[in-house]
Order: sequence, then structure tokens, then C-alpha cells
Amino acid sequence: MRIEKVRVEGFRLLQDVEIMLESKSTVIVGRNNSGKTSFTDIFNRFIGESGARFRLEDFSASQRERFYTAKIMREQGKKPEDVLAELPSISLTLTFRYESNDTTLGPLSPFVIDLDIDSTTAIVRVEYKAMLETIHTLLDIPLPPEGVEPRAYFFRSLRDTLPKAYSSHLQAIDPTDNTNRRNFESTVGLANLLQCNFIRAQRNLDHAQHSETDVIGKLLNALFKTASEPTAATADQELAKELKASVENIERNIQGSFDEMLKKLLPAMETLGFPSLNDTELRPETSLNVETLLSDHTKVVYAGTDGVHLPEGYSGLGTRNLIYMLLQLESYHKAYRAKLTRPATHLIFVEEPEAHLHPQMQEVFISQLNAAIGKLSASYPNEAEWKVQFVITTHSPHVANAASFEAIRYFLNEPAVQANDRQTKVKDFKKGMSSISPDDQNFLHQYMTLTKCDLYFADKAIMVEGTTERLLMPRLCDLTDKLLDGPHKLTQQYVTCVEVGGAYAHIFYPLLDFLELKTLVITDLDSTKPVEKINKKGKTITTWEKCPVAEGERTSNAAIKEWFRPKNNDGWQVTLDELISKTSSEKLSGYRRIAYQIPEEPNAAACARSYEDALVLANPGLFEWPNEQDEATEAWEIAKGLAKADTALRFAICEKEWLPPRYIKEGLAWLSGPPLTKNAEAPSEVAGA
Repeated sequence: MRIEKVRVEGFRLLQDVEIMLESKSTVIVGRNNSGKTSFTDIFNRFIGESGARFRLEDFSASQRERFYTAKIMREQGKKPEDVLAELPSISLTLTFRYESNDTTLGPLSPFVIDLDIDSTTAIVRVEYKAMLETIHTLLDIPLPPEGVEPRAYFFRSLRDTLPKAYSSHLQAIDPTDNTNRRNFESTVGLANLLQCNFIRAQRNLDHAQHSETDVIGKLLNALFKTASEPTAATADQELAKELKASVENIERNIQGSFDEMLKKLLPAMETLGFPSLNDTELRPETSLNVETLLSDHTKVVYAGTDGVHLPEGYSGLGTRNLIYMLLQLESYHKAYRAKLTRPATHLIFVEEPEAHLHPQMQEVFISQLNAAIGKLSASYPNEAEWKVQFVITTHSPHVANAASFEAIRYFLNEPAVQANDRQTKVKDFKKGMSSISPDDQNFLHQYMTLTKCDLYFADKAIMVEGTTERLLMPRLCDLTDKLLDGPHKLTQQYVTCVEVGGAYAHIFYPLLDFLELKTLVITDLDSTKPVEKINKKGKTITTWEKCPVAEGERTSNAAIKEWFRPKNNDGWQVTLDELISKTSSEKLSGYRRIAYQIPEEPNAAACARSYEDALVLANPGLFEWPNEQDEATEAWEIAKGLAKADTALRFAICEKEWLPPRYIKEGLAWLSGPPLTKNAEAPSEVAGA
């Protein structure tokens, strides 16, 4: 049995999101402040052991106004039921999938309320809400002091009244009939159904900042407590008994001669009349507690060859982090095994496992995690397999790209249309990537893994064709920022640059649309002309060879052809004249804009074929012009003699004053602007471009 689907409503940025969980590991990615931590926190509030309570700030910003609306309705004498319906709530709905012949359905059975014998789904909902009998506590507040705005005073009062009026409520929902529900008197059944644990991002591993606290050593105490439970595995109980017996044996030895020596340290109280005939003798007694020994006096050290063992804090943070996570998993595993009635399923959240881990270790983390689970489960050969699901939140492209597309859930923070309207949208790769062919999916996954592509975490993206553009892009962004002198600076935004080449850029188009990522695709016009040749068989054939734009008829660039190609028209071709005359709005497609070479002046005839000759045309004074021929043809000839790497380094480092080619400047000006909606209008041409 496993959790198949999670729905969160009314919690922070998670106004209404639905997330499918994989049977083993689900990886949550996204930009900062997109709601990833909130997804972990709502489980902690409802199911975790921390005892954290909901606060006013936990309600979605767009829903908090409903508190005040409910207050006005109550003052107007509306029906209490209507007032209650207006009050916002926070809910977590879990959809469980089980096998009809599963023998471990005991904890789930109270939540299976449908009558369909073929159904293998159970829905559980826990909700933080007000009750009819408590709304007066929430809404009936005294008048504000003189000079205090009533609405602000009311929301301040909610911080105190909310915990008194709101509480958690558990119910089962019939998957075949949404109106058929069973309410439970308490939420205890949820803890029996699901064990939920957390490995937090802040793991306090830096001994320099935490007074040499041996955080890994302290985990041994937790493992001992679990092993001491009467419901723990027999082998674990035996080990705990042996530890306890060993400590008791030490204690008996201490209470002999050691306590007699301690007695001599007591002051000579007889001189003060103590003890008298009616008093008993005062004597010391030393006692040892195995839990205290493990918690406060047991440390993990790293063995040295010369007998000098290094303290835990002397090891690197990456090693300590990995050991800590593994020990945490072991403690959660043993806690699960030790329960008298084991939960139907086990959910573990791992936040930012990449902390302190080197890139290679990050890449194999998920696969090694699954291997570790297999080993832990194998230590109990006579018991059922450990039914655990992981939810991993990460900012690491190494971790994210190592996961399959099917396991990734992308959290997108949608731009607010109005104040307090910001919310998260969850993009499920398993659903969203279904329109992409398996071959293209495999290419994208392999490419992103090899290049450590961070499209999942960027605010905007630039896709370039070659190494020259990639090396020069930071400098091009800086120059464009200075030329435009607008409020939006590319150099102050998180923009990722991906080198994909003209032959492969179009494969990324569906992925970019799915991510709703504002992206500039910079590519080359790649003009070609027909040339007749005689092949080996003596037949005349027509081939298309590269040439200056003035001599060309069409483009060989796959990214451009795919951009403008009508649907289901593989034989369609676009002419160079048509491409050069395209407007900015015609170069837009959803969240993407394409940029390729155009004349440096709006009415000029000279047009470059690639980035290098575009650079020559934009900066004629920085190059030697040996021949007096057509300007574009001459620039093309000059570009042939330019070494790509040398040119990139020259203009990135040595040349201080130069101009970006017009097509790049226009594209970067568009990219620097605010986020787009899917049907956004194209901006006007860049002034002076």
C-alpha cells in the first residue's frame, strides 16, 4: 500500500495543489520561495511529532480576507452556518492505493467506506477548521481602542483567538461518492495510518558553531530507546538488554570501593552534631543510566592507525551529513518496526540532501538511497518489507537530473495578478511530458544530466548555439543592461545559459513550455543556396551549401524551421527574406522568443549569417576590412578567419567598449522584462536598436 496522491488546500502558497507521489522517491524541484518547504511543513503540522500548531500566517494570503468577511456577516446577523462556511480552512487530502489481498490493511480499514468490491482506493482528509460552537470566540471581539483601525485590530486579535476556535478534524471520503463521508472524533487514527518523519535541511553539523555538539553520537540514544521497546525486533531487544546489563555491572563495581572513597570526601559533619542518634547515616551512591551515557558521554570517532582517534567534528561536513542521514533513516526504520501496530505506510521527507555533498555524491544519492533501504529491510528477513516512500526537495541540478522525469514535480510560483494573489502551481512531469516522444525524453534527460543543466531552478533561461555565445553571454547581458538603462537588469536576475546547438534546440521547446520558463533562444540564420553537383553515379543532384545571406535562399537551422513550421507540414520551408522580415511579435511563442541575425539598421541590406560576422557588422571599427566588396560578404569572410575561442576571450576580457549585435540586444531586452503570461503581447522594438 502507498500514498498515490496528495492534495493541499489553503496553506500558504499552496492554495490548491495536487501532487502524485511515486512508489519509492518523488523529487520536488523549483525556484526559491515556490512552496517546496510548505509542502513538507503541512505534513509536519498535521502528522509530525513536533507539535507545531498552525498560525494566522499559514493561511493562504488570498484566503485571509475571508476572516474579516465572516466577521462582517456575523455583525449583519447572517445565519451561523453561512458565517462558518465563509471562514477559511487548511486541509490535507491523502489518496491511498492498496492491493485487495494485502494483509496489512488493519490501520486503513476504518477509512475504507465504499461498497465497491473492485475499488482499491481510500481517501483520507484532515482539516484545520472552526466549528459552529467556536465561531463566537473567533469573531466576537471587543471594540478597538480609540484611534486603532478596526480591520487591523481584528487581524491582530486572530493570533490569540485562532488556536481557541480552530482544531483538526479527520474524515474518510468514499472514492466512488464524494458525498459519503465518515467523521472521526480525533485525529489519532491518522498517526496509526501513516508514520511521517523529516530529515531537515538544517542539520546542525558545523561543530564550530554548535559548541562541539556531537549530533551523530546523540542518535545512538534514540536507537537504543527504540530497541528497548517491548514491540521491537527480538535481536534489537537482546542488544539493548546486553547494553543495559553491561552498564549495571559497571554500576555495581562503582558502588563498592569507589563509593567508599567518595564518602571520605564528605565534610566531617560529626563535628556539627550530624548525624545524631535519631538520624540515618549519610553516604554517596553513584548510579549510571545507559540513556544518559549514550546521549551525553558517547561519541563517534574516526579510527586512527596510531591509536589516536579523531573526534566526530574533525571529519568533513559532507561525510558527517551522509552518516547523519543514514543513522536517521535507521532510527526511523527501527521506530517503524517497533510499533505494536505498524502504520500502513511510511513517508520520509528529505530536505536538501545535497548540503555539504560533492557533486558526484549528489548524483548517486537517490540510487544509493534506494539501495540503503533494501539493506535495512533485508536485516529483518522474516518480516514484511519496509513500505517507505521518500519525498526529496532539492536545489541541486545534480540530484534533480539524476532522477527520472517521471519522479520530478516542479513547483512554479505564478506571478501575482494582484496583491496577495501569489500561489504555487505544481507541474507533474509524468503527465506533462507525455506529449514528448520517448527518444526526445531520453535525449533531454541525458543532456541535462551530462551538462548539469539547472533549468528547474532558474527564473529565466537563454539557449545558445555555440561555445562563443555561452562564454560571452555574461558580458553581453552586462552591455545590454547599460545600453537599455531600464529598471530590469539581467545581471541582477537568476538567468541560466544553456548551450544546445542549432540542431537540438527545438527538442527543448516542449520542456520550456511545460516549465513556463521565460526563455530566449539565440541561434544562427545559417543561410544556404542550391548547388548542382555530379554524384559518384554520374547523376546531377542539388545540394544546399552555406553561403552569405545575400546569396542564400533558405535556412538549414533546425531550431528556426521548427519554430515557424506549420503543424504536420514536414516539407515546409521558410525563405530568408521571410525570416528577416519577421516582427518581434512573430518571434514569440508562449514563454519563448527566438533571436537570429537581422540587419544592424532597420532598413539596411547587410545581414550576418552567424554570430561571428554579426559581431563584425556591429563593431566594424574593431576589425580590418582588406577588400572592398559587399559589406555582409566581407564580414562573412572576416568571420571565417576568427578563432571562436580566441574571439570569445577577446571580447569577454580584453575589449572594453563594443556593441552587442542587434538581434541579441533585442532578445535580451525582451528577456530582461517582467515575467510573461502565456498570451502576453510582444514588447515594441528596442529604441535605437
